[in-house]
Amino acid sequence: MKKKIIVIGSGFGGLGAASRLLSDGHDVTILEKRDKLGGRAYVYEMDGFKFDGGPTVITAPFMFDDIFEAAGKKREDYVEFVPCDPFYRIFDAEGNHFNYNNDHEFTLEEIRKRNPGDVEGYEKFIKTTKAIFDKGFVELADKPFLKFTDMLKVAPDLIKLQSYKTVYKYVEQFIDDEFLKRCFSFHPLLVGGNPFDTTSIYAMIQ
Repeated sequence: MKKKIIVIGSGFGGLGAASRLLSDGHDVTILEKRDKLGGRAYVYEMDGFKFDGGPTVITAPFMFDDIFEAAGKKREDYVEFVPCDPFYRIFDAEGNHFNYNNDHEFTLEEIRKRNPGDVEGYEKFIKTTKAIFDKGFVELADKPFLKFTDMLKVAPDLIKLQSYKTVYKYVEQFIDDEFLKRCFSFHPLLVGGNPFDTTSIYAMIQ
């Protein structure tokens, strides 16, 4: 049955929800308090310059494809994703830097430049983050935890993945060099978290 639906906010979540609702045949109105769409992806303009408010990283581009497909469209006909290389460059206090991208061998070489002894630890670390991603994102990301018992059901898995540790403490098990520890644990900052008190589940953002 067709309904009149109001979506508050035009960030990715609001736009995605509105698109799916429209695809299902509903009458949708989006309310946005700012002067243009975007939410966290708002673009600030000043004196001829543009500044991205975010997003700082897209970890699941396939989700955008899903939204377009639900509307009978192809995302690539409207938006082109252009990967940055490197994804980011991190500097220490002395001006030395660490480059990171999705090329495993490239990352290992960057680690060797800084501290060869951490290569083996990184190999172990990255294997464990895949398990965290599979559980924390693939399996649980879209599951509602409406009751305390819902959380209890997954508690054993979360404990096994050491989710009781912070991201920094989790990385510390595998990496010795302090700068590299920070390079592989800063990712909670991308979602407004603090590596020193955010659960290690967020180590999946690598």
